[in-house]
Amino acid sequence: MKKIKNEKLSSILFIEIAEILNEEVRYIKKNFLVTLMKVNINSNMNRIKVYINIYPFLDKEIIYFIRSKSRFYRKLLSKRLRYRVKKVPKLDFRVIYNN
Repeated sequence: MKKIKNEKLSSILFIEIAEILNEEVRYIKKNFLVTLMKVNINSNMNRIKVYINIYPFLDKEIIYFIRSKSRFYRKLLSKRLRYRVKKVPKLDFRVIYNN
């Protein structure tokens, strides 16, 4: 039962985090794309690992901006999921490098 709950929650979080990143990150620079690849939730529900990819090339400034705003994104996420989730875990952004 816990696995089903975790999968449902991760799918909801995937959609909401993707929308937040789409709205907030576009103001940093032009001509790049941040895509959300995967969302993993710890078993004790205290951390969300968010895997992103940056196109067309990896930019350290974008990564730094996203990681520095993780508290703000968590606050936005808690407002969006107010009645569905009691506590929103901390967001940990990780980069999947381009091949």
